[in-house]
Amino acid sequence: MERILDLIYEAAGQQDLWPAVLTAIADLTGSEGGVLFGQSVAAEQVYFDFNGRLNQQCNQAYQERHMQNAWSEAMEDKPIGQVVLSDEVVPLRELEKSVFYDEVLRPQGIGHNAMIALAAKDDFRVAFNICRSRRRGEFDAAGRKHIEMLAPHLRRSVTLGFRLTGYHALRRAAFDVIDQLADGVVVMGPRAHAVFANQASCSLEAEGTLKLRPSMATWSAPHSRRLANLVRSTLAGGAGGTMSVPAVEGTRLLTIVVVGLRSEEVGMLGGAFIRNAACAAFVIDPSRRGTASSQQLTDAYGLTRAEARVAVAASSGGTTSEAAVMLGLSANTVKTHLRRVFVKTDTRGQAELAALLATIGVVRSPGEAS
Repeated sequence: MERILDLIYEAAGQQDLWPAVLTAIADLTGSEGGVLFGQSVAAEQVYFDFNGRLNQQCNQAYQERHMQNAWSEAMEDKPIGQVVLSDEVVPLRELEKSVFYDEVLRPQGIGHNAMIALAAKDDFRVAFNICRSRRRGEFDAAGRKHIEMLAPHLRRSVTLGFRLTGYHALRRAAFDVIDQLADGVVVMGPRAHAVFANQASCSLEAEGTLKLRPSMATWSAPHSRRLANLVRSTLAGGAGGTMSVPAVEGTRLLTIVVVGLRSEEVGMLGGAFIRNAACAAFVIDPSRRGTASSQQLTDAYGLTRAEARVAVAASSGGTTSEAAVMLGLSANTVKTHLRRVFVKTDTRGQAELAALLATIGVVRSPGEAS
């Protein structure tokens, strides 16, 4: 169990580990394999999937023809994080009558499933499934207990993984994650009109630094002309580019990066009901990027509350002694905590730790003001 928990949290930063996570949980529960996927049933599109030892051809048949099935329909009203055993919601004898069973499950000998909705936003769902064969039978009490113990860790890792790869969320249409970014994200159509803006962008509009309607602009006419030329060039097939713009009050400098969107990205955004996307702008405001919170560090690296407080204090640029005074601890206690923090975060010294915390700071902590 301890090794599986380690794998689950490692997968937040290395998503290619998810098949290993699924396989390990399948082995723990005497199951055939598992799958983790993000999809929109309404758009009939799977944005990502990780397969742990299940038949890939059957998985393809599911994506092409069977996203609407007895199991997915049973999960529509289930709370996030709840473990649902398929036999409790769809009797096997009823499932066997479906084409879904004939084309996806029967070829693999699968008859039972443990399902968890790990995240949801409107029609976008992240789902976890561990599948057992008919021969092995239904999940027993021990198998269910194992999965229930792992469920909150799976949720936390999936959420953290989305946050650490925030810019990739644009391609996956996970817009709840985009809204957690401290940086602004603006998607524009072929005529440069804004068709989507995240919370950070709207906050910059509210303060007067940006204008989002009808087209993206800034408070400064010269900078707006340069931005319009950059967007126009990108929409014409250019490589995009970068520019800076002062905030409206003149106390800080923002960076705007404009990029074109590839056809597959446009298709994904269209599937998520953002129509006519053609290019995107990322607005980087250093003042909005904080450092990682204690809770984020606890979730991500298994730090204790005391270790997380020391990590945040030590990353502020002061000495160990200054961190000790700030926290009301002895210098030796701070050094002891730091040694453990370096091991758990795989960093070598305060400079690397500070860089790591600044990277995570691209995501606002829950409840943090925009």
